[in-house]
Amino acid sequence: MRRLAADIVALYGRTAPARLIGLYHETGGPFSFLGRYWTTQHFSKVPQHWHASYASTYRLMGAGMLAQVIYGLVLIYLGSFQDTAGAIYLGVAVIVSYPLVWAHILFMLAFVWTLLHPKRWGKAILCIVLERQVKKLRRKNKFTIVAVAGSVGKTSTKLAIAKTLAASKRVRYQEGNYNDRLTVPLVLFNAAQPAIFNVWAWLKILAHNHQKLKQPYPFDIAVVELGTDGPGQMRRFAYLKPELGVLTGVTDEHMEQFGNLDNVAKEELTIFNYCRQVLVNVADTPRKYLKDRIFTSYDTADQADYSVKVSGAVTVKGQKLSMNLAGKSLTFTGRLLGQQGAKITLAAAAISHILGMDNKELKAALTALEPVAGRLQRLKGSKNTIILDDTYNASPTAVKAALDVLYQLKGGPRIAILGGMNELGDTSKASHKEIGSYCDAKKLKLVVTIGAEAKQYLAPAAKKAGCTVKSFLDPREAGEYVKANLKPKSIILGKGSQNGVFAEEAVKVLLANPKDADKLVRQSRYWMQIKHSQFGW
Repeated sequence: MRRLAADIVALYGRTAPARLIGLYHETGGPFSFLGRYWTTQHFSKVPQHWHASYASTYRLMGAGMLAQVIYGLVLIYLGSFQDTAGAIYLGVAVIVSYPLVWAHILFMLAFVWTLLHPKRWGKAILCIVLERQVKKLRRKNKFTIVAVAGSVGKTSTKLAIAKTLAASKRVRYQEGNYNDRLTVPLVLFNAAQPAIFNVWAWLKILAHNHQKLKQPYPFDIAVVELGTDGPGQMRRFAYLKPELGVLTGVTDEHMEQFGNLDNVAKEELTIFNYCRQVLVNVADTPRKYLKDRIFTSYDTADQADYSVKVSGAVTVKGQKLSMNLAGKSLTFTGRLLGQQGAKITLAAAAISHILGMDNKELKAALTALEPVAGRLQRLKGSKNTIILDDTYNASPTAVKAALDVLYQLKGGPRIAILGGMNELGDTSKASHKEIGSYCDAKKLKLVVTIGAEAKQYLAPAAKKAGCTVKSFLDPREAGEYVKANLKPKSIILGKGSQNGVFAEEAVKVLLANPKDADKLVRQSRYWMQIKHSQFGW
């Protein structure tokens, strides 16, 4: 009875518009939305989707539902006091049916919107065809898929796993971050993504894939990254049926879309629905989300199935790691820095161990792992300085992890170039203040911020913590300021999100060798045009 009452309140209460939009976001398309609406057994379990961009939609749906209820009451009144034939029954039907009516109105609006956006339905058609090709590839060939999901460190973890396994297996993976519904199938077929409207290029890819389906698959293992920036996207990867899944953590990400950590967890933990075995970073995944789930754990704590300890000093060249791989010990010097680097290396070791790689090969492969572009990559800076380039992206957890690495390194003055963190929604103000407070005046000579939110929230908190702070909106100006105040042997951390920040451009100014700019993220013509447009260079 409680469940029934909750469902009735959810279906007819003021949260109904937000729940309908939440259901649409989970499904991602008009027809799948309608199918889920009719098959949803408990409407109270549908997440509410409150977002400022939908304010007018909420108001329209709310006003429409209220008008329908008022109209129903008027009909009941007419039937009761003016003896209008059938008015009472019609009025009750109008009131009772308003969730149904507005669900179908939302469906029709979404359908029309989709028709008016050919890029969206063109992409949907491509996804369906590519997914069918992947299913056929899986049916015809025997190979293992390792799928990496999580809120932080997915690309680095994917590459570490793939490169470690490649020491003894034939491994298919992609160096970049192909991680959405359209690009993941391309990874399996070793195809590059063309422009969405380049019909000829897409036809060539589909024909190329068709030819490959006639041949034996030349790989033993495929390692893919599963990304999401909104509810309902992770379930679309179920067709892959991965043998192994890796959950790198559940932390704040794309909070403008998810709203809270519970919704992030619900999305990321979808991999449990279709992976045979899941390896979970329990250090960065709150325990409450793992209750009653069966998984293999990895952590820096000894209690995990796979654990790692950082022993000795952390230097720019690496750190000594001691691992327990389900009872087997392994000690070596890893080149991925800090606790985050240790956990990424451990994930690679754990997956390789599960897949039967022997310790000798494993140690050699793990020792050879190098940081990738924009993920704590070490570069030579001007005036004999060291740059830690961690500019690919930024979230509160990742920024703290990067600062922890900077704090541990011995040498000259430490400088933190911290860009704003995008897509944090309502948590943005608090998150930027949190990072500002995390800046340690005893360990940082200078904090330089990039972007409006970093200037507004992070910088004042860092000043309050005792740090010397300078703020800029333009990353090149930030880099020039640091360069003008640079002392020999300084250690510089660059960290930030993409749009409106692009902290890699501050790092570029500080490079000892301008040719090393090729090692930075987002240096293609496409990205440079975006930067020129945003900053007016």
